[in-house]
Amino acid sequence: MQAIHSKYLPATDHKGSRIKATCERGSITIPYPYELSGEFVHRLAVTKLVWKFLEEDYAKNKTTPESNHWSRDFSSGTLPDGTVAHVFLH
Repeated sequence: MQAIHSKYLPATDHKGSRIKATCERGSITIPYPYELSGEFVHRLAVTKLVWKFLEEDYAKNKTTPESNHWSRDFSSGTLPDGTVAHVFLH
């Protein structure tokens, strides 16, 4: 199992603010969810990345979410550089 890191990407001239969740397997970038705040913003990005993996695994191997190792609770914490690390439990 691998940890997922997420980080805030500020707005540019062409794109609004975003959150990017990344791990060795892949990444996803979502528009900044202004209805949320703090850690919940990052947890949403991680959840969407996990859903992406679950869908890919089901399409490829017919692995159900109940038997997939990505379907676990995770804990989050902010690192000194401002990124947020998400580690799966058990």
